[in-house]
Amino acid sequence: MNTSSDKQIVKPRIFQALLAGFNTVANKPYLILFPILLDLFLWFGPSWRVDGFFLPLIQNLSNFPGISGVDNAALIKETQAIWREIVTNFDLSVTLRTLPIGIPSLMTSKPSFLNPLGHPITFNLDSISQVFGFWVVFLLAGYFLGSLYLNHISKQIVHLPDKNPSSTLIKEFFQVILMPVILLILLLIISIPLLFIFSLITLMGQGVNQFLFLIVGTLLLWILMPLIFTPHAIFLFKQNLVTAIMTSISVVKISMGKTAWFILSSLLLIQGLNYLWTSPDVDNWFLLIGIMGHAFIVSAVITASFYYFIDAAQFAQAMMLERGSKQQHLSS
Repeated sequence: MNTSSDKQIVKPRIFQALLAGFNTVANKPYLILFPILLDLFLWFGPSWRVDGFFLPLIQNLSNFPGISGVDNAALIKETQAIWREIVTNFDLSVTLRTLPIGIPSLMTSKPSFLNPLGHPITFNLDSISQVFGFWVVFLLAGYFLGSLYLNHISKQIVHLPDKNPSSTLIKEFFQVILMPVILLILLLIISIPLLFIFSLITLMGQGVNQFLFLIVGTLLLWILMPLIFTPHAIFLFKQNLVTAIMTSISVVKISMGKTAWFILSSLLLIQGLNYLWTSPDVDNWFLLIGIMGHAFIVSAVITASFYYFIDAAQFAQAMMLERGSKQQHLSS
């Protein structure tokens, strides 16, 4: 039997959030300029090669103590071939696409060092100071641009007076930088029992291995999913990182079912259309259509996630108040 208070509690709505996200981006098309400009830079801008530094290390892999020997020769050779191909085709500038917060990019999934005009200007990095230095610069630039991107999106959802927007952006930027550090620490803590589990899995049969790896991957996703709305709390509610993490966990904990469906729907929409956007070759001008289509879809979905978070946060707050009133009623 529903009470009057039950009727006032509205669950977060997935379709309405997605519709609001698409309408917002359609009305504010400048939001898609962020991913478009990043992709154009990765496509036509300068490239930074790192194979000059990493290839000698890969070549000397067989000389490392403890892994040389006839039994490991085939495995070492195969590993060297895989890593040689990775570093040969790796452009360090793709690290401008930072995670978990950053500007989305289509070009990070395409081969580097080629565009319809030919080959871009290329800089060869052959020392650890050059590789590490440019990597840090790209990371900081990526996180700053990502903060600017999400800051502009959040302003379309919640219009709050801000006397000093530059100071607010800097504060958000520092919270964004701290987030991957916290996630790295969390992953290191999780990795200790996971390494033990993986060592047990490798002792089992091939079919059992694949099934157990799927279970472990799902468990890891389940552990990290409550943190998904941390950026939303930072940019919408102007919370610090720790408070934003707690807010995200509380919201996801209460709206777990709906949130899982929203994440799944968003991933299917983005990844499904990415097969279309990435179909032209990297030296084909039609890829420009894919870049613009990807920028619109992913910006709309990210904007929709902000709308969904507001609904989910209101739902979580209403549920907590409802539970508190029921407990108070029972105690009295």
